[in-house]
Amino acid sequence: RIKPYYLHHGDLAPGTAHLRTTLAHGQELMRTLRGRVSGLCQMDYVLDIPGGAGKSPVGPAYVSPQDSPGRQGEVGDETRYRVIDYCGGVHIYPPQP
Repeated sequence: RIKPYYLHHGDLAPGTAHLRTTLAHGQELMRTLRGRVSGLCQMDYVLDIPGGAGKSPVGPAYVSPQDSPGRQGEVGDETRYRVIDYCGGVHIYPPQP
C-alpha cells in the first residue's frame, strides 16, 4: 500500500516550463481532490521554495475571517469566519442565530 504524502508543485528547473502549471490551477486541483478522495489518501500540496528555503504548503484556504469593518479584533467580539466547502459553497461560522 502506498499513501501519498506530498503533491509537489513543479520546480523551476531549466527545460521543464512546459510541464508546470500555475499555483492557482494546482490549488484548484487540490480543492477537487478534497471532495473525491478519502481522507487517508489526502496529500499536502507543497512548493519547494527556490534557494534552499524548504517546502511550504500552498493548499487552498478554506477558512478566513469574515469582513466586518470596525468590529474585527475588538476584545470580547466573537469573530465570524467565511468557510468554503469542497463544492465551492460559502458558509458563515458560527451561523447567525
